[in-house]
Amino acid sequence: MQRCFRRFHGTLPSAGVSLKDTLRLPTTTFPIVPSDSKTERASLLKKITSDLYIQQSQRDDAPTFILHDGPPYANGALHIGHALNKILKDVINRVQVLEGKKVVFQPGWDCHGLPIELKALQAKQEKAGTKLDKSAAKAAKGAVEMGKSMSALEIRGIARELASGTIEQQMSNFKDWGIMADWEGKYVTMDKDYEMRQLEVFRDMLKKELIYRKNRPVYWSPSSGSALAEAELEYDPAYKSQSAFVKFPLQQEIGGQKDVSAVIWTTTPWTIPANKAIAVGEKIEYCIVQSAKHGKLLIASEAIADLQKKLEEEFTIIAGPMPGTELVGSNYTHPLLSEAAPQPILSADFVTAESGTGLVHLAPGHGMDDYLVCLKHEIPPFSPVDNNGCYTADTLPSLVGKEVLYGGQKAVIALMEESNCLIFQHKFEHKYPLDWRTKSPVIVRATAQWFANAGGIKEAAHTALENVTFLPKTGATRLNSFVQNRSEWCISRQRAWGVPIPALYDADSGEPLLTEESVNHIITVLNEKGTDSWFDPSVPNEVFVSPEFANDGKQYIRGKETMDVWFDSGTSWATLASRLGQPDVTADIYLEGSDQHRGWFQSSLITSLATREQAPFKQVITHGFILDGKGKKMSKSLGNVVSPADLTLKAPTDINLPKPQKPLAKMQRIDILRLWVAFCDFTRDISVGPKVVSQVHEILRKARVTTRFCLGVLEDWDGIYTPYSELGKLDKIALAHLAQVNNKVRESYAQYNFNKAVSALAQYTTNDLSAFYLDVIKDRLYTLSPEDLSRRSAQTTIAYVLRNYLSLLSPLIPLLVQEVWSHAPKSLLRSTPQEERQMLEYFSAAEGWEMNWADGKLITDFENLKTLHDAVKQGIERAKTAGNAKVNLEAGVEIVVPKGGYAEKFVKSYLEELEQLAIVSDVAVVGELVRYKSTFEKLEFRRKGKLLIFWFD
Repeated sequence: MQRCFRRFHGTLPSAGVSLKDTLRLPTTTFPIVPSDSKTERASLLKKITSDLYIQQSQRDDAPTFILHDGPPYANGALHIGHALNKILKDVINRVQVLEGKKVVFQPGWDCHGLPIELKALQAKQEKAGTKLDKSAAKAAKGAVEMGKSMSALEIRGIARELASGTIEQQMSNFKDWGIMADWEGKYVTMDKDYEMRQLEVFRDMLKKELIYRKNRPVYWSPSSGSALAEAELEYDPAYKSQSAFVKFPLQQEIGGQKDVSAVIWTTTPWTIPANKAIAVGEKIEYCIVQSAKHGKLLIASEAIADLQKKLEEEFTIIAGPMPGTELVGSNYTHPLLSEAAPQPILSADFVTAESGTGLVHLAPGHGMDDYLVCLKHEIPPFSPVDNNGCYTADTLPSLVGKEVLYGGQKAVIALMEESNCLIFQHKFEHKYPLDWRTKSPVIVRATAQWFANAGGIKEAAHTALENVTFLPKTGATRLNSFVQNRSEWCISRQRAWGVPIPALYDADSGEPLLTEESVNHIITVLNEKGTDSWFDPSVPNEVFVSPEFANDGKQYIRGKETMDVWFDSGTSWATLASRLGQPDVTADIYLEGSDQHRGWFQSSLITSLATREQAPFKQVITHGFILDGKGKKMSKSLGNVVSPADLTLKAPTDINLPKPQKPLAKMQRIDILRLWVAFCDFTRDISVGPKVVSQVHEILRKARVTTRFCLGVLEDWDGIYTPYSELGKLDKIALAHLAQVNNKVRESYAQYNFNKAVSALAQYTTNDLSAFYLDVIKDRLYTLSPEDLSRRSAQTTIAYVLRNYLSLLSPLIPLLVQEVWSHAPKSLLRSTPQEERQMLEYFSAAEGWEMNWADGKLITDFENLKTLHDAVKQGIERAKTAGNAKVNLEAGVEIVVPKGGYAEKFVKSYLEELEQLAIVSDVAVVGELVRYKSTFEKLEFRRKGKLLIFWFD
């Protein structure tokens, strides 16, 4: 330190004066660990959220950027998946603000539907002292049973109360994460204004004849007593079904043989009572075989070997092969309903001989393919199953009241055994749909439901999606595939908590009344009285009958169905137009999880195209799922979710050790959470673990230490920037590095590569700042006078570095950035534009700074300097080991270079900088040339602590 002081001042301080007292060490009020003061945190959060949103929203002439929020369910505490979603959106919005845009971000909440209804019913049970079953499926079923004893108004009341409380709780948590949004302008799907807009979209689709009622098969959940959409299903990949081979007696001779039975294979034996036809493949070859146990059997030629193996007997082929075309038009007798009319054999394209028997049992009331084939032949769907999944009186007396999936199925198998039509039964493992909430198996059941015609907009959807940008790009194919494979959308649900389908029914015939005029009248009434009035028995039915139908001699009653929640959230685009006061508003971005291709993205696209013939979004971005330690998707229903607090409450003691140490301050936890989101590659599924959190914590720690040092050395700066032309070479190199990382990070932001931005900033912090610039300028900053040009040059550079560094960090960790600005010296505050400090604009210096600072030659020079620095460091370490030196400043460096070459010119031009860079007492150039095999091979300590470095051209 004495040599360092002497190098800059010539003499040591007077006797009795402490050397430390003469140094200008960094001074700042910015703490090394953030405060846990609630008041300070609340003040900082307000500045970076509500204040910033208001400030940027006042940019009247700025281009508008709309990120439309996909509404989360208002049915529970937030988990790490919510954090990933909302923080990603916030980072994008903050980048757009820095780019000069006026951001519109109105958060939303999805409030209707079964998930919230079940949660409210369970809360009521617990309040009454009922202990919920540990099994989520059984607890859900119990709640559904309880709901059957309550009125629709009661259920709606407790569901609304639950949703309202949850919204307040979730909104508070979102604000704590530093989410910048129009919280006052939030949209809530249970608000009357939202419901009225939703009903208007429904009316507009009805006007275009895209809404209709139809009796056809739908997914039905006996456990929740409601129809379900595809997006409301989960699949058990290892579900075990009871399957059966069943023979149906043919009425005609086939292949010259009498008393032949067609053999079918089914994984749903409970649907046999609803059988209406058998399907064959026209191009498949069939044979009649003789079975010693079961007589003459008609099966596909390819299926003979498999059936023989199952029955453990050898068949004799007695007729065939014959094409399926010869079988079409034949009739058979239902094995359990011998007195029923003969039923036909039809052809179907989906029949194969790869599994089963090559003959398919058709129950048009319990399968979509079955329904479509039978529809062509005017065979109506038949489904003797009620809302609870039990057989009705329309089937065999012995089956009535039995659950089709359980006792009913066993009873059907017993009947088939009695009638001698059951050939073989076994358990079959396959993928099977479950109710996403109760986790119980669903069935396919024909009921009268309301549908939206999705098939009519397929071509328009394909065209519209060609103009939409997707990230990742595979999203385009995925969304288009879901839309193209969907012809009808079942939009009715048998629930109390939802927006009512505005249909009236003739009390005598049950015929629905749904016209543009009737819906307009109902919207007017509901707008005045609220949607609860639809379910209020004290409100007369006549109130909802429009004048056009009041005197038609019919008595009308209200329907009890509500709209699919995907229709609720899928019409959220309509809120933008009304709130912004602009027609046909299209959001710049929709961003949600990848499961929303079949959910919100699809429902939004369908409703928008159906009513205004345009997509609701310009770009669709999807993120992956959060996975637990076993690689399973985190889900509230599975009970494997991690809360953000669990992830960030304590810091791991070591990157490889998951054990926690002391709790972190809440501000620090917020920064870690946000930085973790940005650090992950969100386009893929993300595993949560201590290692990645430790890495993020270390990146954040270095950022905090770096900004604290910068604040400290600027405390005595006067705020006057030294012109670029007067800056030192190392300072210019630092600015070249700054321009380089600025371009890299901003380019990453523009491409939504936030993980690359974080990596670039982390590397910059470690390599360019900590290991280089901030280290080599300490002598100048600590020992020179405030007026010294070299010191002022370093402070100017630090000011530029800190400003740009904070600007680049602000979309990721705005709370830390705001905290830094709250401790900044007055000189820095005065010399920094207010818009930059408020995170409204990116850092900017003099005009053309990016081009001037990004000097490629300086970057190349630095690489050479770094090579020399590394060689010096290696040599001094050897000297320390050998006992020839204790500290760097006890050593000098002599660099041996060829005379007149590039190396000599380069080293001489950077002599002063090399002293600072190597932190040694002096650096000299030696003109003698000694040849060695390779550069820096000979490291020799000689002549009073001189380190020789050899550099060849």
